[in-house]
Amino acid sequence: MVRHVIFGGLLIAGSPLWSQIDTIKTVEITTEESSQKFDTDGGRLTTTLTENEFKKAACCTLSESFELSNTVEVSNKDGISGIRQVEMLGLSGKYVLMTRNNMPILNGIAQLNGLSNIPGAFVANVNIAKGNGSTTLGYEGLTGGIDYDLKSSAKDPRFFLNAYQNNQGRSEVNLMLKKDINRNLRNFTYLHGGTQWMTTDMNQDGYTDMPMTDRIYLGNQTHFQTKNTEGMVGATYWEDGKMGGATNEIGGSEITTNPSDFMFRSKESRLDIFAKLGIIPTEGETTFGNIFNFSRHRMNYNLNSLIGRAYEADELRFNYSGLMQSELTETWGIKTGVSFLATQLDETFRSLSFVTPLKPPSYQGQINELQFGAFGEAVYATDELKMVLGARIDHHNYHGWFATPRAHLKWDLNRNNSLFIQGGYGRRQAYVIAENLPYLINNRQVNGDFLNRSELMTLPYGFNQERGWNYGISYLKRLMFLGYPSTISVDVFRNKFDSRIVVDQEDPVKVNFVQLTGSDAGFSESIHTEWSFMPAMRFEVRLAYRYVNNVQKLGDEMRLKPLLSRHRGLATLTYKTRNKWYFDFVSSVNGPKRLFDRPDISPTPAVQQLETPTYALFNMQVRKTWSSGVEVYLGAENIGNFRQTDPIFTYPTGGIDASYSWGPSNGRLFYLGVRYELK
Repeated sequence: MVRHVIFGGLLIAGSPLWSQIDTIKTVEITTEESSQKFDTDGGRLTTTLTENEFKKAACCTLSESFELSNTVEVSNKDGISGIRQVEMLGLSGKYVLMTRNNMPILNGIAQLNGLSNIPGAFVANVNIAKGNGSTTLGYEGLTGGIDYDLKSSAKDPRFFLNAYQNNQGRSEVNLMLKKDINRNLRNFTYLHGGTQWMTTDMNQDGYTDMPMTDRIYLGNQTHFQTKNTEGMVGATYWEDGKMGGATNEIGGSEITTNPSDFMFRSKESRLDIFAKLGIIPTEGETTFGNIFNFSRHRMNYNLNSLIGRAYEADELRFNYSGLMQSELTETWGIKTGVSFLATQLDETFRSLSFVTPLKPPSYQGQINELQFGAFGEAVYATDELKMVLGARIDHHNYHGWFATPRAHLKWDLNRNNSLFIQGGYGRRQAYVIAENLPYLINNRQVNGDFLNRSELMTLPYGFNQERGWNYGISYLKRLMFLGYPSTISVDVFRNKFDSRIVVDQEDPVKVNFVQLTGSDAGFSESIHTEWSFMPAMRFEVRLAYRYVNNVQKLGDEMRLKPLLSRHRGLATLTYKTRNKWYFDFVSSVNGPKRLFDRPDISPTPAVQQLETPTYALFNMQVRKTWSSGVEVYLGAENIGNFRQTDPIFTYPTGGIDASYSWGPSNGRLFYLGVRYELK
């Protein structure tokens, strides 16, 4: 009699199959985090970019990593300095609230170059949200918020190394160390060094395509957690030095040493010391949070050696924010707190004038800000509806008392469709010179009421705060397409300014700093749509389109902001194999941009208005990961070798203007890199 035993649905005992089974193999199933996710838990739609997204743009800073995003755009602000700034909703990055772990940290004069000094290899994720943010973070952020987080979790490796090299002379090394001191204490150290040791002139205009650069970044942070407290304390320091300008020969790689040629030099450094402390009582539904931040930022820019135009700044900044959060009922909760800001900024701007009869523009002043604020938010949440109603009131020693209201509403129509509606008021203190330095790399005459004044001004630079309303609606749909998950998102936003400070360059030989108010301040409208789907297993496609219309009074009439593309499209293709080969292809199409007027190069200068052509950029990368923790990547950028031939304009009367940059001046680029992780 043969006995049979059924085990796991397979008839084995007493069967000939039994003799064929000598071992039981273990099948390991692993999943990989998506490179982009949508967070719908809050009152507004948030896009989260993970480490896998940043790997597609291997080099090298956080600002450059956004080149794969259609929500946040990155552009060179001039043809010399290499300064790259982000834009959101068609507006400059100065209107975006930039935070680290929800700590406002890249503010003040760091708005210009802060993101360009955060190594992208250290970033774990970035959260991007459009529209006004929570009142708990302040009254800034007129267009949205960008919050980044460095690798600092228990799952991150004990040792991480990334090395990068491209064919245009850029080298980068990133090193991270993690130390588990005990079960409640974890420390992270970040070391970065980068250099652009060679420069090129691929568009053959006689000027460097990118400046020679030396950059270091040092960081350390410790995370702690006990039964009733949790938090972090840390510090970062970075230095960034640049040198660019005229080259010795067309197509050469050496910068001229002739003092009569145009040269650009800069030296910038920043120290940040920060701490977060959360208190969680044993009983009750109330928690407390505290954020401290101190920074010192120094800038030394030689913008134009021909006319001695230079800028120096030294900023000290201290910020504190205290928050109490409590759940009143199952559906209602409140957040209340206070914030304090103290800033001291010393600035000097000087320039010789190439227009002899006019007095050379200069400015020397000190700004001492003291701001105290109190805020409150009421949160209502059910399974289908979440509503956040917030307001804050602040007192500023320059601008007096003012209020900032904001509201966010999320409605889950069903499990696959969500609608977000929001509106609010925002304002910011402008640091007029520091955040507009790329517009001063020229021989234009600089005009502004704050220049050449000896008397004490009652307002910084004599200007009021920039202020405006933001309204928006977002829709997110999840569905199955071709048998795989797919998402579609649509955003429509409008910013209406009450007060805006603009750099008016419509006069071909002048740079005018002007504060616009009322209808002259204009507006910005934005439409963004994105579709992500999988046509096959392990093959992801993302298609995006955005439209912006940023209008303001320039040159005595309402005009579209110059150097802004109304239409932009982005396509990202990602494929990965079972044995961990990754293939990424990114293409972007940029529509025409309006150029401000400039004099024609002729014996009798004639004013002309130009529009840039539509152009496309293509990037590709291949990478391979091994179980040993080694990853090698190889890629190419600007595969089509598109180049702008005239980012620097030479005046018929002598002098230059580097503010006509609207596209890449360096052509096709190849790079190779390696990563190593020790878990």
